[in-house]
Amino acid sequence: MSNRTGAAGSSHDVRICYWGTQTTEPEQGWGPGVRDHHKLFFIHEGKGTLTIRGQQYVVEAGRGFYTPVSEIFQYASDADEPWLYSCIGFSGTMVDAILSRTSLTDNPVFDNPSGTDKERFIQFGELSERPGGDLQMQGVLYELLAALVRQAPAAGDTEEDRKPRETYVRRAVDFIHRHYEEEVTIRQLSDYLGLDRKYVATLFREALGIPPQQYLLRYRMDKACELLRSTGLTVAETARSVGYKDALLFSRMFKKVVGVPPSRYHRGTEQP
Repeated sequence: MSNRTGAAGSSHDVRICYWGTQTTEPEQGWGPGVRDHHKLFFIHEGKGTLTIRGQQYVVEAGRGFYTPVSEIFQYASDADEPWLYSCIGFSGTMVDAILSRTSLTDNPVFDNPSGTDKERFIQFGELSERPGGDLQMQGVLYELLAALVRQAPAAGDTEEDRKPRETYVRRAVDFIHRHYEEEVTIRQLSDYLGLDRKYVATLFREALGIPPQQYLLRYRMDKACELLRSTGLTVAETARSVGYKDALLFSRMFKKVVGVPPSRYHRGTEQP
């Protein structure tokens, strides 16, 4: 099975963890267990079963299934007609918001969207070796997620109901991404959107599962991690680069989010 880790760029909104295509042995599978990332499977040949939340699904060629984060599940190919499948593992701060627009969290089985044949996944290996290939791969993942939003929309997720909320959240996230290195407050954000502060917080929680302040904190720490890994900036310089005038406050928040102080992360003596 082709398997690449961290080969699809540094975006933390939605990022590819790995991908691959595999011909399974009879009754070969995984679980029961939990994973710390999301995963999509696309069945090209054969059949098998997915078991999750006490329910078993038969998944045959031409269909696929989704396995969520931190939920117990297992899957196995058929004894007589084992699977040939492709899969893609992914994570990121915007994944939950995207998947909430689909029915996959309730019904994890779907018809394969167009463009999910095995040749598409074999091309991933070629893309990863090209200049800019990581960006192309990121685009492919967004295409797949967009196809699933269209093909398996969440109940009540009509264009009429969704557009205003999506627009506000998208504008809010864009504002944070453009101003994270400044002193961003919920008042500034609500004034920019022309909305009540409480309503902005509600929109964020509904779309992303966290309040805007928490999203800002995570985004800043993601950027700090990138700077510490890829530049020679000091901890104080990194703090100022992501919006903290107080390096001690930055260090406390960094340790809270990442699990280690930035000085240790910076030296590479311990990774989260």
